[in-house]
Amino acid sequence: MESAIKYNPFIKSVLGKTKNRHLQVFLLGLGIATVFFIPFIVWDKGYFLFFGDFNVQQVPFYRHGVEAVHSGNIFWDWNTDLGANFIASYSFYNLGSPFFWIACLFPSSFAPYLMGPLLILKFACAGLTGYMFIRRFVKNQDFAVLGGLMYAFSGFSVYNIFFNHFHEAIVFFPLMLLGLELLMTEQKRGLFAATVFICAFSNYFFFVGMVVFVVIYWFLRMISGAWKLRVSDFFWMLGEAVAGVGMAAVLLVPSYIVVMQNPRVGNMLTGYSQLLYGKEQIFLNVIEVFFFPPDLPARPIFFPGADVKWSSLGGWLPLFGMTGVLAYFQTRRGTWLKRIISILIFMALVPLLNSAFYSLNSAYYARWFYMPVLMMSLATCVSLEDKRTNWTRALKWSIGVTVAFSLAIGFLPSHRDDELHPLFLGIMTHIKHFGLYSYNDKNPADSSNFTYMIRYWITCAIAIGSLAVLAILIPMLKTGRRKFANLAILCFSIITIAYSGFFIYSGKTHSYDTHNFIIPHLINQEEEMELPDKIGRVDVYNGMDNASMYLNMPGVQAFHSIVPQSIMDFYPYIGVERSVGSRPDTDHLGLRGLISVHWLLE
Repeated sequence: MESAIKYNPFIKSVLGKTKNRHLQVFLLGLGIATVFFIPFIVWDKGYFLFFGDFNVQQVPFYRHGVEAVHSGNIFWDWNTDLGANFIASYSFYNLGSPFFWIACLFPSSFAPYLMGPLLILKFACAGLTGYMFIRRFVKNQDFAVLGGLMYAFSGFSVYNIFFNHFHEAIVFFPLMLLGLELLMTEQKRGLFAATVFICAFSNYFFFVGMVVFVVIYWFLRMISGAWKLRVSDFFWMLGEAVAGVGMAAVLLVPSYIVVMQNPRVGNMLTGYSQLLYGKEQIFLNVIEVFFFPPDLPARPIFFPGADVKWSSLGGWLPLFGMTGVLAYFQTRRGTWLKRIISILIFMALVPLLNSAFYSLNSAYYARWFYMPVLMMSLATCVSLEDKRTNWTRALKWSIGVTVAFSLAIGFLPSHRDDELHPLFLGIMTHIKHFGLYSYNDKNPADSSNFTYMIRYWITCAIAIGSLAVLAILIPMLKTGRRKFANLAILCFSIITIAYSGFFIYSGKTHSYDTHNFIIPHLINQEEEMELPDKIGRVDVYNGMDNASMYLNMPGVQAFHSIVPQSIMDFYPYIGVERSVGSRPDTDHLGLRGLISVHWLLE
C-alpha cells in the first residue's frame, strides 16, 4: 500500500503535502466517484441509467425540467399528468437545486448525459462540505479529510443514487451547521441565513428534518458550554433563520399550497404505532444499516419483512463501520456529540420521534440518516485523534456485531415443511431452507434465490473485510499519523469503489432493458413516430412509467408524487387508485380514451 502511494502520481499528488485541504478532499471525492461511475457510463453509451425510480423519474424529470426552463413554460405544465403547476410539482425534485441549473446551461437533449457527471460532482461537493464542518472539531486535518470522505460516501449516499435529488440535502446540510457554528462562536453574520436559504430552496422535504436537527444541535451545544449566548445573539440567529426561509418563499409557498392538498400529508401515526413499529424487523434493520453496506431499494436482502423498500435506510461508513463510534462512546463521557448520537439513535427506534424529521407522517422513512452519519463521521475522526482511544476493544465489539448479524441471517432456518411432524432429533432433516435473507419459498428453483444469496454474502464479506483491513491499519496510528491517514484514505477509496460499484451493478440487473428499449426508443428516439400536428395525450400499453415524458409529450400515465389536488380527487372519484402515480388499467378503457383526448392549443 505504501508503494502505491509512492509511485502513483495521482495518489501522491492528492495525498501528499498540500496546503489546500479543501481542494484535496474535493479532488479525492471527485476521483473516487469517477472511478466507480465511469464503467457504467461507458456501458450505457455515455448515459448513466440505474433502475426503478431513477430511470422513470430522475432522468425524464431532469430532461423535462430543462426543456421547460428553455421554453419558458414554467408555470402550468401540460406534460405532467393531466396538467400541473410546474413550480410546485418540481420544487421537490430538482427546481431548487444548483446542480439542476448547471444542467440548464446545456440543451435539454444533453440532460441524460449529465446525470452521471452531476452525481459525481455531488459526491465531491458532499466530501468538501463534510470536511468543512468536521475540521472545526479536530486538529489533525488529515483525519478531517478522511471524515469528509466518510460522510460523502456513506451507505446513505450510495443507497440514494437511486434518488438522485436527495444528494442536495447531503451536500448542503453540513454548511447550515457550519453557518450556525460561525454565528454562535465568531459572530460571523449572514452565512447562517444564506445556508438556511439554500437548504430550504433546494428541497423543502429535507429542510423540515434539518430544522428538527438544528434545534436539538443548538440546545446540546448550549448546555455543553460551547456557546455563550446573549439575548441579542439569540434574536439575531432567529432573524437570520427567518430571513433564509423568507428568501426561499418563492418556491416554498407554491409548494406548500400543493403539498398540503395531498391526502398523504394527513396520514399521521396514532395509538401504539407512535411507540412501536408494526413490523419488528425494522428495529434490527435500523441497527444493521450502520454495520453493513446498504441494501438495494425495492430489493432488500437483510430484512425483507421490514417492508421499508424505498425508505433510504443506509448509514455504513466504509472501512470503519461503527468502530470509530463505539471507540468514541467507550472513551468519552458527557460530551455533546455523544449525547446527540444517542438521541438520534433513540429517535430512530421510536416511530413518532422518527417521523418528526418528515412532518410526523405515518409512512416509514429514514431519509434523515445523513444527519447521524455526519455526527458519526465526526466521532470517528475525534477517536482517531484521541490517544486514549482503545481501538482493540472497539474493533472486537464491531467485528462481533457484524459477524453475529452475518451468521444469524445467513444460517438460521427460515422455512420448513409444515406437513411433517418429526420428533426432536429429526427436526433438522425437515428444514427446507437456511438463511433469513430474501428467499422465494413457493418456488425454490427461482433464479433470484441464488442472486439474493450471492448479494448477501458479498455484502457481508465487504463489511467483515473492511474491519480486517482496519485491524491491520490501526497499529500504524502509534508509528505515524500521517502515514496512517494516507493508507486509510487509500484503503477507504478501494473499499468505496468496490462496494459502490457492486451496489450499482446489482441495481442495474433489475433494470428495464436499457440498451434495447430506454436508450434507443426513449432517449435517442431512433424511430421517429409520425404524429398529427395536434395530438392528445399519449397512452402507453405495457410500457414504462413516464415514457411520454421522455418523448416530450403529454401522457395518460404519470409516476409523480406532487400533483394538484384535482388529480388526486379525480381518480378515486371514478374508481381508480391514485397514490404516487396515475395508472388507469385496461379495465378502464373508456376512461383512457377520454383523458387521452386533450388537444394542444396553439
